[in-house]
Amino acid sequence: MVTVSHSETPAVQVCGGCHLDRHLWLQSAPVMGRTNAARQTVSTGGVAANIAGHLARHGAAVRFVGVQPPDEAPGIAARLRLHDMHATILPLEGEVPGYSAVMDPDGELLVGAAAMSLYDEVTPEMITPQLAPDLPLVMDANFPEAVLLAMALAGTGTAGRLLFAAGTSAGKVDRLRACLPHLDALVLNRAEAAQLGGEADASVERLAHQLASRLAEDGVVLVSDGGARAALANRTELAVLTPPLLKMANANGAGDAMAASLFWHLMTDPGLALSTRLQTALEAGADFAAGTPRPVPAEPLS
Repeated sequence: MVTVSHSETPAVQVCGGCHLDRHLWLQSAPVMGRTNAARQTVSTGGVAANIAGHLARHGAAVRFVGVQPPDEAPGIAARLRLHDMHATILPLEGEVPGYSAVMDPDGELLVGAAAMSLYDEVTPEMITPQLAPDLPLVMDANFPEAVLLAMALAGTGTAGRLLFAAGTSAGKVDRLRACLPHLDALVLNRAEAAQLGGEADASVERLAHQLASRLAEDGVVLVSDGGARAALANRTELAVLTPPLLKMANANGAGDAMAASLFWHLMTDPGLALSTRLQTALEAGADFAAGTPRPVPAEPLS
């Protein structure tokens, strides 16, 4: 695996979901069938956009590529640029994408609603001309399988080009299947890993090892399971750790912070042991879940 030089700011491109996330934080235990008092925040979200924000905080020079309806594209691009990213948001006619989450008072997700039909209309011809074949690429599973494979192949033959992916949901993770032989790193939660690995009851250790054998040589797979054990594996090694105990503020998005930490250190620190990579990634996810830091600060609605 070839890594980015320490002598210059690491540059990385991120491509995938970018939209507005709306979080409703209940002030007391939920009462179904009734109106519940809540606090509301709106922030830039999407798995890819969240990872991009974290990478920018680490110090990477981030180039982001996404899509939005024509009227929304300039605003989303402007939000990303405020956080030190170069943003290309391509106009695409369709429903405005978005994600709404209802959180309990302890920061656990009660229900999430994803309106993502716009992403299914993306084509390879839209995306691949925007990608630099020599830069590391991070992608999520929001776009169609044909688009993801075209993105993976866009850098084929470029020496040292790194390719990373993060599962978006158990319902979408199969879109990454054809990309697996090209991936240098893959980050999944247990449900996503079980879907992709075809073993519903397998341990995180088995899922990580099984999927790592299907990645590029030296590729690594991280499988997390909330506050339970997480595993990081390549074809020959395995590390297993339990995330730090914490007082939960927001579990939704912790996996994106974890993924960004792993990808960052894979680009910049080739000497890290597998166990250290896993510990660092889990600490980043725990920091986010505890309430700090956020990749893009939430903006309370008045």
